[in-house]
Amino acid sequence: MVKLEEVSADQYEQVEVLSEEDYSDFSDDEFDDEDESLIDRIAALKDIIPLKHRNRISSSVSTLTSWGKTGATFVGKSAWVITTSMFLLVLPLALEIEKEQALIAYEKEAMQQQGTQQMLGSGNAYGMPQQQQQQQQQQQTIRPPGF
Repeated sequence: MVKLEEVSADQYEQVEVLSEEDYSDFSDDEFDDEDESLIDRIAALKDIIPLKHRNRISSSVSTLTSWGKTGATFVGKSAWVITTSMFLLVLPLALEIEKEQALIAYEKEAMQQQGTQQMLGSGNAYGMPQQQQQQQQQQQTIRPPGF
Protein backbone atom coordinates (compact mmCIF):
# COMPACT_ATOMS: atom_id res chain seq x y z
CA MET A 1 0.00 0.00 0.00
CA VAL A 2 1.18 3.48 -0.84
CA LYS A 3 1.09 6.25 1.67
CA LEU A 4 0.44 9.71 0.34
CA GLU A 5 1.55 12.84 2.06
CA GLU A 6 0.40 16.35 1.29
CA VAL A 7 3.09 18.91 0.65
CA SER A 8 2.32 22.57 0.83
CA ALA A 9 3.34 24.99 -1.91
CA ASP A 10 4.93 27.34 0.61
CA GLN A 11 7.64 24.82 1.32
CA TYR A 12 9.01 25.05 -2.22
CA GLU A 13 8.95 28.82 -2.31
CA GLN A 14 11.44 29.18 0.51
CA VAL A 15 14.94 29.44 -0.90
CA GLU A 16 17.70 27.97 1.15
CA VAL A 17 21.06 29.74 1.11
CA LEU A 18 23.73 27.10 0.67
CA SER A 19 27.44 27.52 1.12
CA GLU A 20 29.94 26.56 -1.58
CA GLU A 21 30.71 23.32 0.22
CA ASP A 22 27.09 22.25 -0.15
CA TYR A 23 27.13 22.61 -3.94
CA SER A 24 28.08 19.37 -5.56
CA ASP A 25 27.22 17.20 -8.51
CA PHE A 26 26.12 14.47 -6.17
CA SER A 27 25.27 14.12 -2.57
CA ASP A 28 27.91 12.35 -0.52
CA ASP A 29 26.10 12.42 2.79
CA GLU A 30 25.54 8.69 2.80
CA PHE A 31 28.92 7.85 1.22
CA ASP A 32 32.10 8.57 3.17
CA ASP A 33 35.48 7.36 1.85
CA GLU A 34 37.19 7.58 5.20
CA ASP A 35 34.85 5.09 6.84
CA GLU A 36 35.36 2.43 4.17
CA SER A 37 38.50 0.33 4.42
CA LEU A 38 40.31 -1.56 1.69
CA ILE A 39 38.94 -4.84 2.97
CA ASP A 40 35.40 -3.48 2.70
CA ARG A 41 36.04 -2.48 -0.89
CA ILE A 42 37.44 -5.89 -1.79
CA ALA A 43 34.49 -7.57 -0.09
CA ALA A 44 32.16 -5.42 -2.20
CA LEU A 45 33.87 -6.74 -5.34
CA LYS A 46 32.62 -10.19 -4.35
CA ASP A 47 29.17 -9.19 -5.48
CA ILE A 48 30.41 -7.80 -8.79
CA ILE A 49 32.69 -10.64 -9.95
CA PRO A 50 30.93 -13.91 -10.86
CA LEU A 51 31.68 -17.08 -8.90
CA LYS A 52 33.40 -18.78 -11.85
CA HIS A 53 35.87 -15.91 -12.25
CA ARG A 54 36.45 -15.68 -8.50
CA ASN A 55 37.34 -19.38 -8.38
CA ARG A 56 39.72 -18.98 -11.31
CA ILE A 57 41.40 -15.97 -9.67
CA SER A 58 41.63 -17.82 -6.36
CA SER A 59 43.28 -20.87 -7.93
CA SER A 60 45.71 -18.65 -9.87
CA VAL A 61 46.71 -16.77 -6.73
CA SER A 62 47.16 -19.99 -4.74
CA THR A 63 49.28 -21.50 -7.54
CA LEU A 64 51.39 -18.35 -7.74
CA THR A 65 51.84 -18.35 -3.96
CA SER A 66 52.87 -22.00 -4.01
CA TRP A 67 55.44 -21.37 -6.75
CA GLY A 68 56.75 -18.37 -4.81
CA LYS A 69 57.20 -20.37 -1.62
CA THR A 70 58.90 -23.21 -3.50
CA GLY A 71 61.21 -20.79 -5.30
CA ALA A 72 62.12 -18.96 -2.09
CA THR A 73 62.88 -22.27 -0.36
CA PHE A 74 65.08 -23.39 -3.26
CA VAL A 75 66.96 -20.08 -3.34
CA GLY A 76 67.53 -20.20 0.43
CA LYS A 77 68.84 -23.76 0.38
CA SER A 78 71.05 -23.05 -2.63
CA ALA A 79 72.49 -19.97 -0.95
CA TRP A 80 73.25 -22.05 2.15
CA VAL A 81 75.04 -24.75 0.13
CA ILE A 82 77.07 -22.24 -1.87
CA THR A 83 78.04 -20.22 1.21
CA THR A 84 79.19 -23.22 3.24
CA SER A 85 81.09 -24.61 0.24
CA MET A 86 82.87 -21.30 -0.18
CA PHE A 87 83.84 -21.25 3.48
CA LEU A 88 85.13 -24.82 3.39
CA LEU A 89 86.91 -24.76 0.03
CA VAL A 90 87.75 -21.25 -1.09
CA LEU A 91 88.50 -19.48 2.21
CA PRO A 92 91.51 -21.68 3.15
CA LEU A 93 92.85 -21.34 -0.40
CA ALA A 94 92.53 -17.56 -0.25
CA LEU A 95 94.33 -17.46 3.11
CA GLU A 96 97.21 -19.57 1.77
CA ILE A 97 97.53 -17.37 -1.31
CA GLU A 98 97.69 -14.33 0.95
CA LYS A 99 100.42 -15.95 3.07
CA GLU A 100 102.41 -16.78 -0.07
CA GLN A 101 102.14 -13.21 -1.33
CA ALA A 102 103.29 -11.89 2.05
CA LEU A 103 106.29 -14.25 1.96
CA ILE A 104 107.20 -13.14 -1.57
CA ALA A 105 106.95 -9.48 -0.52
CA TYR A 106 109.18 -10.19 2.50
CA GLU A 107 111.77 -11.90 0.28
CA LYS A 108 111.76 -8.97 -2.16
CA GLU A 109 112.25 -6.53 0.70
CA ALA A 110 115.14 -8.59 2.07
CA MET A 111 116.75 -8.71 -1.39
CA GLN A 112 116.40 -4.94 -1.74
CA GLN A 113 117.98 -4.36 1.66
CA GLN A 114 120.83 -6.71 0.80
CA GLY A 115 121.33 -4.92 -2.52
CA THR A 116 121.45 -1.50 -0.85
CA GLN A 117 123.95 -2.78 1.72
CA GLN A 118 126.16 -4.13 -1.06
CA MET A 119 125.94 -0.82 -2.91
CA LEU A 120 126.84 1.12 0.23
CA GLY A 121 129.61 -1.29 1.17
CA SER A 122 131.11 -1.69 -2.33
CA GLY A 123 133.46 1.28 -1.94
CA ASN A 124 135.25 2.58 1.14
CA ALA A 125 136.56 5.94 2.16
CA TYR A 126 140.00 5.15 0.69
CA GLY A 127 138.63 4.33 -2.74
CA MET A 128 139.60 0.64 -2.59
CA PRO A 129 137.26 -2.00 -3.93
CA GLN A 130 135.45 -4.12 -1.38
CA GLN A 131 137.31 -7.35 -2.23
CA GLN A 132 140.70 -5.80 -1.51
CA GLN A 133 139.36 -4.35 1.70
CA GLN A 134 138.05 -7.76 2.80
CA GLN A 135 141.43 -9.39 2.00
CA GLN A 136 143.22 -6.82 4.14
CA GLN A 137 140.82 -7.43 7.01
CA GLN A 138 141.36 -11.21 6.75
CA GLN A 139 145.15 -10.75 6.77
CA GLN A 140 144.92 -8.53 9.81
CA THR A 141 142.85 -11.05 11.72
CA ILE A 142 145.20 -13.95 11.01
CA ARG A 143 148.28 -12.29 12.57
CA PRO A 144 149.36 -13.61 15.87
CA PRO A 145 149.27 -11.14 18.72
CA GLY A 146 152.31 -9.02 19.20
CA PHE A 147 153.22 -8.53 15.56
